[in-house]
Amino acid sequence: MARLFIFAVGLLLFASVWSSSLNVDGSSKRLLVLLDNLGLRESHSFYFKQLKDRGYSITFKTSDDSSLQIVKYGEYLYDHVIVFAPSTKEFGGRLDAEVLTQFVDAGGNVLVAGSNTVGDVIREFASECGIEFADDKSAVVDHLNYDLSDDGQHTLIVASPNNLLSSELIVGQAKKNNLPFLFRGTGMSSDPENPLLLDVLTASSTSYTANPDEKT
Repeated sequence: MARLFIFAVGLLLFASVWSSSLNVDGSSKRLLVLLDNLGLRESHSFYFKQLKDRGYSITFKTSDDSSLQIVKYGEYLYDHVIVFAPSTKEFGGRLDAEVLTQFVDAGGNVLVAGSNTVGDVIREFASECGIEFADDKSAVVDHLNYDLSDDGQHTLIVASPNNLLSSELIVGQAKKNNLPFLFRGTGMSSDPENPLLLDVLTASSTSYTANPDEKT
């Protein structure tokens, strides 16, 4: 069964309760935002404004910036990292999947946006966190639970609120409202043995992932 998150184009939020010798200060709000291109800073300005209004000090960089680093002289430079660069094959500078995983292990928070094309470094980091993305250019398909406005590929999925995580702290009143969700995007699978993972929204048993443009 494909497991889906409901945030935008598939956002993964990883937070660790582990600690190490390089602890991130959880009360601080130094935020690094990595983008495919800096134009996303304008197209997503409302989202970033909300973060600034909540007191976050934001540094924007492209994901392939040659000066990238999140730790210097044994100290982390940031407390949170957002990666809005799903197709990135490798990060620039001194950042890679291993360094980002160590950041999570030290208590840092990482928010990653996925898409139907996911770069190697994003896949590697997700795998370290117990998440596996579906193949590139694939989408979740459901021939029974699709919206009437679907274009015929059955990729605009109507997800039942029964498949939503039962946690008001995470999903608010969404489950109580008992309204379906529309989802169009790629699928992800999560490691069922990882106690740190929560599936926010899961697909129905009639769903599967495939490239909707491929002829069978």
